[in-house]
Amino acid sequence: MIPEWQVFIRRPNGTAEHFTFTRKRQLVLLGIMAVVTVWAGIVSALLTRQPDEIAAKERQLDEMMAATRAAQYRLASSQKMVADIAREVDLVHSNIVVLAETNAALAKDQPPRKVAAAPAKRSKSGAEPAWNEDGQPAGDEARAVREQVRRLEGSLERLRVAYSQAVQNTDAAAQSRISDTERLLARLGLDASRLFERRERDAGRGGPFIPLNTMTGDSSLSNLIDRLDRWSGIKAVMQKMPLGEPLRAEYDLNSSFGTRNDPLNRRTGMHEGLDLGAPHGTPIYATGDGVVEFAGPWDRYGLTVEINHGNGVATRYAHMSRIKVKEGQKVSRSTVIGLLGNTGRSTGPHLHYEVRVADVAKDPLKFIAAGEHAPKAW
Repeated sequence: MIPEWQVFIRRPNGTAEHFTFTRKRQLVLLGIMAVVTVWAGIVSALLTRQPDEIAAKERQLDEMMAATRAAQYRLASSQKMVADIAREVDLVHSNIVVLAETNAALAKDQPPRKVAAAPAKRSKSGAEPAWNEDGQPAGDEARAVREQVRRLEGSLERLRVAYSQAVQNTDAAAQSRISDTERLLARLGLDASRLFERRERDAGRGGPFIPLNTMTGDSSLSNLIDRLDRWSGIKAVMQKMPLGEPLRAEYDLNSSFGTRNDPLNRRTGMHEGLDLGAPHGTPIYATGDGVVEFAGPWDRYGLTVEINHGNGVATRYAHMSRIKVKEGQKVSRSTVIGLLGNTGRSTGPHLHYEVRVADVAKDPLKFIAAGEHAPKAW
């Protein structure tokens, strides 16, 4: 039991006042102190935990970016190796041509061949040069030239084999990445060939034609260049695809894509996106490179941003509390386009996120899942 407190206060004029601090007041005070203590503990725990979660997310993002850079570096290294070997092949070929011309010049200076062998005559200046049966000079200089030609021809053949192998390896690596990415796009209901052809039509290219002498004798290098050009195009298309997550903080999947009972009228209907629950004011990011087509209030969507990613692909972000981009602005996956809110037809703070292809709603979860594997394909 808590005893009652008797409090006496003596005033300057000599009078005294008496107060009784009852058990009820003491319990109320203790309760308030307990609530404040618990609140302070919860706030401290949350503040301590949040930096760890942010650091973990940043580490995960760094690992994904490192994997992407490593794949791009390996492909660039293969391309550089092919170019270096091609230059070496051309250099060896140039040396062979020069030596062949030197050999022909030596052969032009030979004397008429004799019908019968005759004893060698000596002049005062010394012996005449010897000639072999093929009419080629048989002196030390000619033999050295022919030996050097043979060595260079051997080097050229080895370089041709190495060059051909490097072309095949690079071609296989590019084709593997192209196939992985095309399968990924096919799972999203997109035709990679059509996307790439549309990009080729839109991209202006030109310049004078300068023939390249590669000494390959086949179309392997031409096929490789076509393959690498296609890979570059697919990478550019993939960079625009909405494969990222719109929220980088922790969130709940409040409602998935497809049929559901409406949260307001309880009637069954089609839900064309995802409802992602998070605290009010959480930053919202663009999920792919593109251009803002709409930014403002939109009927039941509330404050909304729509981004055009090209090739008929668009994303929509609704129920925002604040918009941070303007129409016509170019955005990337690192651009904060707005803050999560509760505007429009909504029962609480969340983000309504849609992915649309040719203005047909697609399941955004498939695009987010594809984005988790995208660094391996790039």
